Amino acid sequence: MADARALPLDGMTVTRIAIDDSLTLYCRAGDGREADIRIDGSFAQTDTTGTVETGCVEDVPRSAAPVLSRIYCRIGAARVTETGALEIRFADGTVLCADAEDHFVSWEIKASDGFHAVCLADRDVVIRDVA
Repeated sequence: MADARALPLDGMTVTRIAIDDSLTLYCRAGDGREADIRIDGSFAQTDTTGTVETGCVEDVPRSAAPVLSRIYCRIGAARVTETGALEIRFADGTVLCADAEDHFVSWEIKASDGFHAVCLADRDVVIRDVA
């Protein structure tokens, strides 16, 4: 299990999304800080009406289609849950959640200021804060 905590992504805007064997959101803040959010496992996006769309781009690349609507959206808050999931709340109320997996890296965040967080196999979350 992980310690629930906030992540320093508030106010960043998704500027680009890449789909290969994972789903990567490239983000930038007004101060020039950047972060890459890579989701390697399953994810779920819940919109403001409560509609949930799930996917895993490794299994079904087109399952990322609903997430493409996040381009140019601002992140309101992000956190790691006590189960090791990554939860990103966008300013418009949409929530993107990447579950922690048992057998591989589930998600990873690398920021230009040195912040790094990763959910390793067995749901082990490792976070290196900015020095």
